[in-house]
Amino acid sequence: MTADEDIPDHDPDLVVSRTLIVTAVTAEADAVCAGLMGSWSRGRTRLPAGPGNLVSPDWDRQLLTTSTLGPYVGRRRGPVTVLAAGTGGPAAAAGTATALAVASAAGQPFDLVVTMGVAGGFRGWAELGDIVVAERMVAADLGAESGLDEEPPPAPAGRISEMDRNLGFHAAGAPARRGPDGRGPTGGGVFLTLDDLGLGSSTVRPEPELVSRLHTVLDATGRRIVTGTVVSVSTVTGTERRASALTERLDPVAEAMEGYAVALAARSFGVPAAEIRAVSNPVGRRDRAAWNLPAALASLRTAAAALVAHPEGLVAAEALPAAGGTAPAGSGPQHGSNGAR
Repeated sequence: MTADEDIPDHDPDLVVSRTLIVTAVTAEADAVCAGLMGSWSRGRTRLPAGPGNLVSPDWDRQLLTTSTLGPYVGRRRGPVTVLAAGTGGPAAAAGTATALAVASAAGQPFDLVVTMGVAGGFRGWAELGDIVVAERMVAADLGAESGLDEEPPPAPAGRISEMDRNLGFHAAGAPARRGPDGRGPTGGGVFLTLDDLGLGSSTVRPEPELVSRLHTVLDATGRRIVTGTVVSVSTVTGTERRASALTERLDPVAEAMEGYAVALAARSFGVPAAEIRAVSNPVGRRDRAAWNLPAALASLRTAAAALVAHPEGLVAAEALPAAGGTAPAGSGPQHGSNGAR
């Protein structure tokens, strides 16, 4: 089924992309799917619109159907498929690549991939319940540490009593004290990105036009919309020291785990990618009492409702070239800036 067939009442100049929305866990996918159900009104408003005017188009007034994507099962409504691929970069990349490959082989390639889920917000940028649209997706901890080895020399041969060990005494003295950035006394440690190492790029930049359009559409929710750098990490930040180090190095607005990996998988198929996050907690010292997952999931649901209420947000910008410079066969047609084929 083509996008045109999915939208019998669409505007003549509007072609909604077949969109794959990737989440990490089922709770996030459930929130997105709840938003996709939208309003049951027959009309569809165009921008500008407020929270009370999020009206679904006709193609959204159908029940969700399952969509088998290899070993994964997605949920589909019209041209939008939602997949919970798993937590972290490897799982997200595997799920995204599999879904794109299966859809392409079936002759129904996806034209746009959007990562959606909850995230931590950096203080001063994104607060609880805010919706974040990534201008950059950065693999924050993918690279290498470099600097002087400032640990004390190995302890001389000898034994230390079990009591001393339990009390924290060390045969060679206490370990070297480190500063707030994690560096040793001389401050000589640095972080080398993939770019620094000549191993590729730690950054994926969505098409600016796509980011701008998503921001405009999501603004109809009435929620605060923040754009900026979203960092993808393998280990969630749990200390103020690490939060400060990330802020100093990358000035991010939010932290999550999957966006960069999903974008790389999409790029390998020549498909544009974007990332939308709802803030559930502040980034810093790990404090579960400060988390508000229900509020973040509610924002996620609202964001998904806005996307189907205003399908112009799901029109892909010009497709990216796949790795090697050419789009792979079956990766779908390229789109102009207005989404027309």
